[in-house]
Amino acid sequence: MHAFQDDFGLPVKLTFDPAEYARHEARHVLVFAFCKGKLLFTRHRTRGIELPGGKIEPGESSLAAAVREAYEETGAILDGIERIGQYTIDGSMCKDIYVARALQYADTPTGSDVAGTVVFDDIPLHVKGNPAFSRLLYDDVYPLALAKVRSHPYSQLG
Repeated sequence: MHAFQDDFGLPVKLTFDPAEYARHEARHVLVFAFCKGKLLFTRHRTRGIELPGGKIEPGESSLAAAVREAYEETGAILDGIERIGQYTIDGSMCKDIYVARALQYADTPTGSDVAGTVVFDDIPLHVKGNPAFSRLLYDDVYPLALAKVRSHPYSQLG
C-alpha cells in the first residue's frame, strides 16, 4: 500500500494487491492502454494531456467502463484488459486501474471532452509540474502504476 497526497493536497491510498482492491467498489476507472508498445494518452480540452478514464455509469461494471472510456477518449479498440490496482482519494473517490492492449486507436476520438489522442515516441516518465499535462497526473499514482504496467505483457515493453 502506498500513501501520499495528490497535487490538490488530498490524501491518496494506492494498492496493487488484488485481495485489497477486491474489497472496495470503485466508481471511476483509469486506463493505461498500449498500442504497439506506445502508451495512449488523451488531450482533455481544459485539463491537458492525461490517461483515459472516468466515471462508471449506473448499471455498468468497472471493466465495461474501462473499455468504454478507452474507446471514447482514444478511439482504442482493445483486445486485452486487466485490472492491476486501485486507489482512493480523500477516502471517498475510488478508482480501478487497468492495463490494456489496443489493436488500434483513433487520432480523433469520439468523446466530447477530448481534443485528440496523444502518443509519444518515448513514454513520459516525469510529468509532475509539466503544464502540458493534467494536474491529475501530478501525484504518485502515475509513476507508481507506470512502473507496474511497464512489466505487463500488454505493454509490449517488458
